Amino acid sequence: MTASTRRRLVRQTTIYGSALVVFVLMAFPLYGLLLTSLQPETVIRSRDVQFLPTTLDFEHFRAVLAPGHIVPLREGILNSLLVSILTAAVCLIVALPAAYALSRLRLPGKNAMLVAMVSVYFLPTTIFLIPMFVLFVSWGINDTFLSLVLAYSGFILPFEIWILKTFIDRLPREVEDAARIDGCTHMQVMRYVVLPMVRPGIMAGFIFAFILSWIEFLTPLIFTSDIKISTVALGMFRSTIDIEVGQQAAAAVLTLLPVGLLMIVFQRLITQVLMAGADR
Repeated sequence: MTASTRRRLVRQTTIYGSALVVFVLMAFPLYGLLLTSLQPETVIRSRDVQFLPTTLDFEHFRAVLAPGHIVPLREGILNSLLVSILTAAVCLIVALPAAYALSRLRLPGKNAMLVAMVSVYFLPTTIFLIPMFVLFVSWGINDTFLSLVLAYSGFILPFEIWILKTFIDRLPREVEDAARIDGCTHMQVMRYVVLPMVRPGIMAGFIFAFILSWIEFLTPLIFTSDIKISTVALGMFRSTIDIEVGQQAAAAVLTLLPVGLLMIVFQRLITQVLMAGADR
């Protein structure tokens, strides 16, 4: 075995070994959560921990999804699904023309606008939540789906615009120039030329907006009281007198399930977005 071959073997072993360690560290808590949700409460509270269960019990899932449960998880999941879909749709409708303008048009202060949008994520969320809450109360839309959609959209739009702009920047300008020579306006170019070519970006933007809306906790906690959201409902387990650990784990699994499925199905597209700025 040559020296270069040994170095390559050591490098590959180090890379794959490190990846395996990271995977185990990340996967073990999720496995423990799933295992807890599928074990009887007596087994969960016992000292005899079994990492390979002999029986699987779905009673905790049936309990948390049953009507009249003390924690309205089923209602929270349905409400979260509605709010997340509406937010993702609103963000796409607003972010797409904004991203096209920032990518293709000569706008004064364009770079300053991009920096200002990104800077939003360096500030605490509470700075924006309290003024927005006061404003929504004055408008009479607090504790409504509309208030959640508006608040979520305000936080997600900068990231959504950045995602779509990244995809539009990679499109060949020659195709758009040819469409303009044929007499197309900016809106027609975006509708008939840009939209068909930027479909992966649109799908990525929708997925990210949905995920960011789904996992939000502080905003619905402050903005809603009658409307139940899954993340807030999950936190209500700590307010009960006798906490059922198995039911809490089952509720957490159900809350993570939509996000987990999206990450698994669209992992290549999500990776493409996360690595979008690597070659810039």
